[in-house]
Amino acid sequence: MPHFVSRLHARLQQWADAGWSGRVVFGWGLLQGMVFPGVADLFFLPLALARPERAYRLALVATAGTVVGSVVLYWAGAEALALLEGPLSRISNVSPAALDSYRGRLAEWGGWMIFASTMSPLSTKLTSIASGAAGVPFPAFLLALLAGRLTRTLAFAWLVRHGGAAAVARWMSKGAPAR
Repeated sequence: MPHFVSRLHARLQQWADAGWSGRVVFGWGLLQGMVFPGVADLFFLPLALARPERAYRLALVATAGTVVGSVVLYWAGAEALALLEGPLSRISNVSPAALDSYRGRLAEWGGWMIFASTMSPLSTKLTSIASGAAGVPFPAFLLALLAGRLTRTLAFAWLVRHGGAAAVARWMSKGAPAR
């Protein structure tokens, strides 16, 4: 195994033991949920693999960060609703009836769309903004978001705890230099 991989794994274990892994996972989740494109689990998974006994706690922290970021975007989208109903609807020739029809479909299917965005490559950022702008009820938005994020991160934590971390440890030991 390449030397840099074993050094990276050792560094991740140091970071996990330093006491600030939860803050890093939360902070990245918050930033990823609001601003940065990319993988929400960028720090959660490696730090959970480094210390598998913390996988479930880190999963909850990662979920909290991404949910807070998505809620901020939802409210930003809700504030944009006034623009959609006003000047932009006149420019784009979108009638109030068309907006109401769209809102009705989102009220019926929006929760599933939000859940799907947390489990797929769909952008949860865009889904959060669109949900707020289209008037998806906040409780439905939050429930779908929490269900999707918790399902994803707890599934990853379960994989880490029940085989993933052991597989990484076996892989690391095969590449360890003989003493």
